[in-house]
Amino acid sequence: MTNLHHTSSPKNGESKKPCIAFSGDGDAVVCRFGGKWSLNDDFRDELQQDWKSYLKRNSSFNEMSFELEESVQWDSTLVVFLSKMIGTLDASGKKIVLNDLPEGLRSLLNMSGLSPTLSKNQYANRKLYFPDLKFLFFASRFVSFWGEWVLAFSRLVCGKSKMRWYDFAEAARSSGASALPIVTLISFLTGLTMAFVGSVQLEKFNAKIYVADLVSLAMVREMGALMVAIIMAGRTGAAFAAEIGNMKLNEEIDSLRTFGISPIDFLVLPRTLALFLMTPLLTLYADVVGMLGGLAVGTQVMDFSVLHYFEQTQSALSSMWEIFSGLLKSLLFGLIIGLVGCYKGLNAGSNSASLGKAVTSAVVLSITLIVVCDAMFEIIFSYLDLR
Repeated sequence: MTNLHHTSSPKNGESKKPCIAFSGDGDAVVCRFGGKWSLNDDFRDELQQDWKSYLKRNSSFNEMSFELEESVQWDSTLVVFLSKMIGTLDASGKKIVLNDLPEGLRSLLNMSGLSPTLSKNQYANRKLYFPDLKFLFFASRFVSFWGEWVLAFSRLVCGKSKMRWYDFAEAARSSGASALPIVTLISFLTGLTMAFVGSVQLEKFNAKIYVADLVSLAMVREMGALMVAIIMAGRTGAAFAAEIGNMKLNEEIDSLRTFGISPIDFLVLPRTLALFLMTPLLTLYADVVGMLGGLAVGTQVMDFSVLHYFEQTQSALSSMWEIFSGLLKSLLFGLIIGLVGCYKGLNAGSNSASLGKAVTSAVVLSITLIVVCDAMFEIIFSYLDLR
């Protein structure tokens, strides 16, 4: 015997009101949708209550299929409501059949992660079939961005680039000369601190003069390039991300593309090249200032003569490779900071909050990549016996 259950069925004069009706016998139940399902009508709460009441009264069935009346009208409201129904049935362990629904509705359900081909026990684990590809997506976009930069650089070498040299000079000034005060302060205090810390330990062995060796080697090998890179990441890399991100926010980058101008040639290339060239120069300057910080401690605290301190520093830097290794690192550091800052700016969102996140992400990612690359350099130099 077939039992017919109607819920929210249309009344006279309300043929357009959305409704659901249940029919079936034994373990199989059919749910039929009728009326007009529209965002402009607010019948969802009432229908959900009726749906829950039906489940309380009839919980013995094992399978439910869904159908639409021929005259039904629907939009995303029906998709959302049906998704909630399927979720409830799935949690109850019921089998769900969607094969009688229109193809368009099934496609929308598939896009939301619900597939008629899944069994009832697979719905709860459907996230396992869609792994998080966020990292791979970011990596592919960054590799694509890197490839576009390489092509833009090749066009510059061939004389076909649209890069303006005025922009390059301005970026070099802002990332070079304008950074001298903060680089001077940080480098001097770094050399000063290393001299104080080293003197405490070396004094135990009556070898305080080797403070000159400690400061000079540490600055040219590691600290000079590393401190300059961190300063540039927080200062210049963040500025690049903010400038380009603000241009995207104001749709200026879309305007460049409309006029056939590549943002990589016009915006990214001059900034990255300027930082690529300025970072080694700032590193060389930071090495000298850091050694002057060690000199201040050696002469004022340890009573060394200036000549004696310089002679010890010169003997420690007998190999030019000590200096070149730090400059080699700084070249890659500068390129990383420029590329990451410009990439984050170009991929910033369309509001001020996302712009702030892009700037923060540019600084964090730049510093992370700098530390990773520095460790890789040390491993390579150690493996090649270049230390």
